[in-house]
Amino acid sequence: MAARVLTKSVTIGLLSILVIAEGIVRLAGLVDFPLYDVDDEIGYIPSPNQHGCFLKHKCWVFNEHSMGTALPWNPDLRSNILLIGNSIVMGGNHFDQPDKLGPLLQQNLGSSYRIWPIAAGGWTNVNEAVYLKRNDEVLRHTNFFVWEFMAGGLSQSSTWRGQYVFPTKHPSCALCYVFRRYGLGRFSELNPRELPPSGAISAAPLAEFDQTLAQISQVTERKQPGILFIYPNEMELRQARSGQEWLAERAELEALSRKHGLRIVDVSAYPEWTEELYREGWHPTIRGNTVLAKILAAAIRDSVKQEPLN
Repeated sequence: MAARVLTKSVTIGLLSILVIAEGIVRLAGLVDFPLYDVDDEIGYIPSPNQHGCFLKHKCWVFNEHSMGTALPWNPDLRSNILLIGNSIVMGGNHFDQPDKLGPLLQQNLGSSYRIWPIAAGGWTNVNEAVYLKRNDEVLRHTNFFVWEFMAGGLSQSSTWRGQYVFPTKHPSCALCYVFRRYGLGRFSELNPRELPPSGAISAAPLAEFDQTLAQISQVTERKQPGILFIYPNEMELRQARSGQEWLAERAELEALSRKHGLRIVDVSAYPEWTEELYREGWHPTIRGNTVLAKILAAAIRDSVKQEPLN
């Protein structure tokens, strides 16, 4: 009898601990992260019309076009600048909304321009081109664009990597999810990496990128319609600083820029961009985002100086 009572007490105690732990995880905001829509063409994309705060203070938001802003898309403005990219633009759960690249760029440029971030972690230029093809309303009312490029960006599309990387729903058991993703996932290869795929340039993605650049360049009705900004990881930055060519696709990008009247901004060429601005070899720190926003803001101002957007 005593043994049964003890077993029952232990069981109730353990269940109580689990219930309390589940509540703590949810209250702490550990599962308050963005959700994604998934399909075979675009791979994955942040679901539209959502917002939240990871860990209660790392806030995020997406509007009706899955842009990383609380503002609804406004096609009537004459100062719409698309900021297109992957996790470098999106920012992810490590950043509060004001510390992400889009808001910092908006802060640098002021109210004369309107920045619209379009991004998802792990995307390549192939995924990004699909976004623009699907969102014709956005493409047709773009006045200027800034499109990120990383090595391998024209190799292939990035595909969905499961609920523990790009979740499509909130978990029924928050404690289980957090243990699997942030506990076991930290010390094993259970979770695929969020980085974009790498590889040599492919003919089909290059042709699609060329076509998309032609479309978006034409609708801006500008001699210099946009900027391709080339972002190196930490190892590539070291190569650049030692005088090596680190970007295999440079010739193709330069040809595209000449064809469409684009400006190339190679971040590795700016002395203010240093190895200390990387968080883990790939993504910028908050200070890195601040520096990157200043580089891009200066390039935008210089590009539109002779041909104002308004």
